[in-house]
Amino acid sequence: MTPTPIFPGVYSLTLGPVNVFYIHDGDALTLIDTGNVGDEQAILAGARSLGVEPSGIRQIVLTHCHPDHAGSLAALLEVTDAQVWAHRIEAEIVRGNTTLPRPTAGPGLLNWFLYRQTILKSSATIPNARVDHEVADGDVLPFGGGLRALHTPGHSAGHLAFLLERDGALLFAGDVCSNLPSLNYSIGYESVPEGRLSLARLATLNFATVCFGHGKALTGSAARRFNRKWA
Repeated sequence: MTPTPIFPGVYSLTLGPVNVFYIHDGDALTLIDTGNVGDEQAILAGARSLGVEPSGIRQIVLTHCHPDHAGSLAALLEVTDAQVWAHRIEAEIVRGNTTLPRPTAGPGLLNWFLYRQTILKSSATIPNARVDHEVADGDVLPFGGGLRALHTPGHSAGHLAFLLERDGALLFAGDVCSNLPSLNYSIGYESVPEGRLSLARLATLNFATVCFGHGKALTGSAARRFNRKWA
């Protein structure tokens, strides 16, 4: 699996149904999310294909701590010296201080079916790991060109989206919604009303590209579909 360029200096790596992202930051990488348990070797291979060894992964940023987004964090920290960034609520789950809530099915018949086939059968735990930095709404993470954190609860209480504020902007939407097979609500939410408010907030932003934890990125005129759908 080879990372795909989706934005200047940003690459997507698809690991089954979930995506992780690399941001080139000088001669190092920032990793957005870590996939499932067992995905660490594919993530490291993807970094090497971009010319970066494991020691060059300097930052790991979590949109949230569900097993398909934080599953390989502990394993990656065994071979990198990366600093880890997450919202306080998600950080406490990653550290093992709080249990992982199980979401309910998102709106729509397709999500109800996928929820029963995936989330209900998935692990409710993740390997514990450290989190070095707790991120709050509006924080600008000092790498990648400026990564602004947006607290977007709903899918999970501490879910974060991130806006890369350069080159017309890239929105890392995480699981606030999905684009698999098309733009729709996520499979599961801890709170659907909060999720809708988060989507409406993100729909007010201007960005050239939007990428998702699940499904293909939208760029150019296609990215405006996000704004129209969730406004």
